[in-house]
Amino acid sequence: MLESHFNPKDFTPQLPESVEFILSQLQMSGYKAYIVGGCVRDMILHTLECSDNAGLKSDLTYQNLPSDYDIATSALPSEVIKLFPRTIPTGLKHGTISVIYKSEVYEISTFRIEGAYSNKRAPDSVRFTTELELDLQRRDFTMNALAYSPQTGLIDKVNGLRGIINRKIICVGEAHLRFNEDALRILRALRFAATLDFEIESHTDSALRECAKNLCFISKERIRDELTKLLCGRAAEKIMRKYGDVLCVAFGGMISFEGLEVRLPQNIESKAFIWALFLAQVCDGGKTSKRDKADKILESLKFDNKTRRYVSEILKACEISLELDKQEIAGRIIALGGRETRGLEYCKQGCVNGGMGLSISGERILRDMIRLKMAVVAQDSTQDLAQKGLKEFQKAMEQVLDSNLPLSLKELCINGEDLKRVGIVGKDIGRILQILLEEIASEKLKHSREALLIRAGELRG
Repeated sequence: MLESHFNPKDFTPQLPESVEFILSQLQMSGYKAYIVGGCVRDMILHTLECSDNAGLKSDLTYQNLPSDYDIATSALPSEVIKLFPRTIPTGLKHGTISVIYKSEVYEISTFRIEGAYSNKRAPDSVRFTTELELDLQRRDFTMNALAYSPQTGLIDKVNGLRGIINRKIICVGEAHLRFNEDALRILRALRFAATLDFEIESHTDSALRECAKNLCFISKERIRDELTKLLCGRAAEKIMRKYGDVLCVAFGGMISFEGLEVRLPQNIESKAFIWALFLAQVCDGGKTSKRDKADKILESLKFDNKTRRYVSEILKACEISLELDKQEIAGRIIALGGRETRGLEYCKQGCVNGGMGLSISGERILRDMIRLKMAVVAQDSTQDLAQKGLKEFQKAMEQVLDSNLPLSLKELCINGEDLKRVGIVGKDIGRILQILLEEIASEKLKHSREALLIRAGELRG
């Protein structure tokens, strides 16, 4: 236990100036106001990890700094709107107002008591209250039911601090009730266990498993988002081993985790790549091909078309022989879209939810195929031989990419306008340019303007 490292009375985290301003505005107007939930939890974790790593430079001490701050208050939504000039009524029904201050957006929610959850996802009604304790009692896990303000210090009405210190995920109140109210909390528990490397307390664990059937009431988009965060967690492999039965329900029975040993290295920034890596390991077997099964899973979870195509292309690339020569590698890169576009940084987060920014090119697909295979074979008994083959393939690929060989139509020294000038029109332009590109890659044709125009004339017939 780490209890000796943390004294709640000494917990005085430095808050962003904007957060302090919002809290002070509410408090000076006679309202109670606190930062609540995940941001308080993360600041406590940050304090604990800094204490554990005192004198050491560790990335862990920066992992749990909050990225956003939620604020809870006794002020009614209408009163919050009056206090701040720039607001958005993002969740007026549930008492949430977004305040825009210095270009940042902060959610401010009125203390509330929630009614029944007939749809297993959201309360049928809410009732506002002026009591913080009543608001904290409606929250999912004790570690997320903490409040703080510089004036009051840390407020812990549900033993949330003890849960954090002991690295335990514990439901607030009766666990079955919490999971029957909102089935998404089941996946949130697994996600937090994966991202924070926490254990799920025994009663919470039992209730979570018994209520897993209620995941059918949750939208696929919300399930997708929670699973994505889980897969990126530092303890994702452990959670999949321990809660495969629950995850099987989350995937609609499309994946059986029994006997699976999934490897998910840490610090992978691309969400699309982590899904490709995961699906490459869980989609083996059966009459359906790995690519088709993976795509059905992504489609069921409402993934965007670009992510689905990206994953499909990587899984397809995993099937190619690593003994290709440079000409064949060049042909593969051309078929997949050529070199990575220079000057446009590859989207680190992948797309997953919208397709914007995800790079799909021959270079990217083959690079990520190599990364995927390296990750999968990292712990195999034959890893040395497998890694040697991958490294030789990568070396040949780099030589192709570093060469002056054109690997896409835009890299040719002629274009469609040049072909129009020699009388080539319509669909023949694209067809002939593609043939020229492939013949250059196979070393049948010299990449010069004169040679290409002569050959284009021959192809026109």
